[in-house]
Amino acid sequence: MIVMKFGGSSVESAKAIQRVASIVRSHSGKSPAVVVSAMGKTTDRLLNIARLSAAGNRQAAGLELAKLRQFHLTEAAYLARAAQAIRLDRDICGLFDELDQVLQVVAESRSLTPRLSDAALSFGERLSSLIVTAGFRQAGIDAVHLDARDVIVTDGRHTQAAPLFIETNALLRRKVSSEQVTVMGGFIGATEDGVTTTLGRGGSDYTAAIVGAALSADEIQIWTDVDGMLTCDPRVVSGAHCLRSISFAEAEQMAKSGAKVLHPATVLPAIRQGVPIVIRNSRNPGAAGTRITSETPCDGAVMSIACRTDIALLQLVPRNTPVTADFGSEIWDAFQQAGVPFELIATSRKELSVVVDAASLTPEFRRWLNVLAEVEVKENRALLTLVGQNASRNPSNLTRASQRLSKTPGGAALAWCSDSRFAFVLSSEALTPAAEALHHEFFAQPDPDLFVPNRASVTVMESQPIRSAARFAMTSIQ
Repeated sequence: MIVMKFGGSSVESAKAIQRVASIVRSHSGKSPAVVVSAMGKTTDRLLNIARLSAAGNRQAAGLELAKLRQFHLTEAAYLARAAQAIRLDRDICGLFDELDQVLQVVAESRSLTPRLSDAALSFGERLSSLIVTAGFRQAGIDAVHLDARDVIVTDGRHTQAAPLFIETNALLRRKVSSEQVTVMGGFIGATEDGVTTTLGRGGSDYTAAIVGAALSADEIQIWTDVDGMLTCDPRVVSGAHCLRSISFAEAEQMAKSGAKVLHPATVLPAIRQGVPIVIRNSRNPGAAGTRITSETPCDGAVMSIACRTDIALLQLVPRNTPVTADFGSEIWDAFQQAGVPFELIATSRKELSVVVDAASLTPEFRRWLNVLAEVEVKENRALLTLVGQNASRNPSNLTRASQRLSKTPGGAALAWCSDSRFAFVLSSEALTPAAEALHHEFFAQPDPDLFVPNRASVTVMESQPIRSAARFAMTSIQ
């Protein structure tokens, strides 16, 4: 069997759901289990409504809630007929009545606690999975709905719940049909006591991986709005190419470095069970997509450039003493206790330099750091990370990147180097020209065995044959 996950853009409307139904029907011989996200921007809309309720603005919250209810009822009306339409309409109204009760609690308490946030945001996937099931049935697919909260058992860490795999796997094996198409919402689960939880934003990918691993699926398909994992964010570099395949480790590093296609935690259950992941485009189902397995297709080559924006560079100088192990431990503990993720990029006798998300630098956290050290914050920074198995062990890669960036306005400093990635920190304004320059350096002539070229951006010199990344990498390493 296979697991097919469809993101919010893939189920954003009745027309999109009909397109999804056509895709699922073409895979019906593989007994797919289908995981869906909330429709379109529903999760963001729910969060806004919940915040309005917590702020005491019930009138505005009510207006937005009415719009959201009408949106789901209108799209659902295109997907069901006769008695099924009546049942679906009743079920949707019932869920919105339940949501309204949650929002009343939020308004009365004037507080959007993590538990109430999970309860409110869960309705996006609960609604979409019901509507998609109805759309499948109308399209002639033998589909059955499964409430994810009945099978994804988690701990009680609201907004970032962790699955209890023993309990979850047993329930999934028992309740996911091997004869019908099972449709369930991603992102959501419940504690052993039945309290609704969520797995964190992007958690629908994680749900798909949990289901695929539990059922020993042949593959996990992540259907989105791009052809696969690309050599760079298309919003930054318009001529990015699609990777034919990539390793689990490389995909995880790309996700952690800013690539938006794959949720970082998605790969973990798949790695444990050795289940391949395939990224596909629901708007272009004929494209092969990107296949993610345990093996890298090309050792030593740069496979992608990931971009992170809205970061800050912190330079931490101890007061009156050089940098010591004790000072490093104090800084580490401060970040851990505040729950602020960071990456150490440099250390010397005089200072530590770290990269953090700018949003995490709250006034309270800054005051905390200032007790420990003199802190210089350089904001409006971005990070460019080149990813590829053993890419940094190929000395020519670092040389080519550094030389190319030295010619790019704005400047860039090497942040760190590991076997699978090396990164540069630079000003936000320099991100686009720097990314374009690096993309041209490494992917102007992509190896067709490794990439599906974006023909509009490939510049092939008549006098210069296409250079194979695989051959180049092996030659350089030797």
